[in-house]
Amino acid sequence: DGDDWEPRTDLTGVRVHVVPDIPRERLQRLRRTAVWQSNFANRQMKRGATLVLRTDIDEFVALDPQAGNSLPAFLDSLGAEAMTAALGLDVVQAETEGPLDSDRPILAQRRNAVITREFSKLVAVRRPLRWMNGFHRGRNVPIDLAPGLMLFHLNLFDKAVAERRIAERKAISEHATQGSHIAKRLDRFAELHQSTPLAFDAVAERARQQIMVSLPSPTGPHPGRITDGNSPRGFHVLLPERFAGLLPHPAA
Repeated sequence: DGDDWEPRTDLTGVRVHVVPDIPRERLQRLRRTAVWQSNFANRQMKRGATLVLRTDIDEFVALDPQAGNSLPAFLDSLGAEAMTAALGLDVVQAETEGPLDSDRPILAQRRNAVITREFSKLVAVRRPLRWMNGFHRGRNVPIDLAPGLMLFHLNLFDKAVAERRIAERKAISEHATQGSHIAKRLDRFAELHQSTPLAFDAVAERARQQIMVSLPSPTGPHPGRITDGNSPRGFHVLLPERFAGLLPHPAA
């Protein structure tokens, strides 16, 4: 968002839309981007798109291999009115996990994550909507987490990478509300070290059910809270080996 920067990644073949005049204050920025992307998605559906899959640039949506289906086939199977959320997994590098090998898949090297309502986002939609700030939910859209559908948030998948990126962001002039929000993310490495991971399969369904016990608000339901987690944000888990090949390797 914004037209005051140049991407350093080769975007050849990628359809890019530059959104000018984005506010710098964080809440205003979140609202503007949510409105713009909602309108864009709604136009695509009006023009014939049957489904919109939305993620942030540091997120991947994947299907548990145990579901016995591919992600495209799963999405095709969603009903005509589907508004589907994914179970959020914040992947965070643990102290016991070493430097990244760019030739190996990410989840073969990073197996610690926090199941959290924070990233249990509304990702696959078949009808027009207004995403709310941060894209965690839609206005007046029920919380519906599909079994086996997961969102992997990778902002903190490598501490060295996160520290470098945040340092680069802090070197750019931006509103204080945005800078402080970004810098606080580094505290989550220490949060991870305060708990012992549980087996993903032992708690994932319990977490999904708790998040679906939504919290009411004037703009519709919010994802529910995990009430018995072993971490302040939810369940600190060890991802199963079957997830190892779900995401690409860092050099991809």
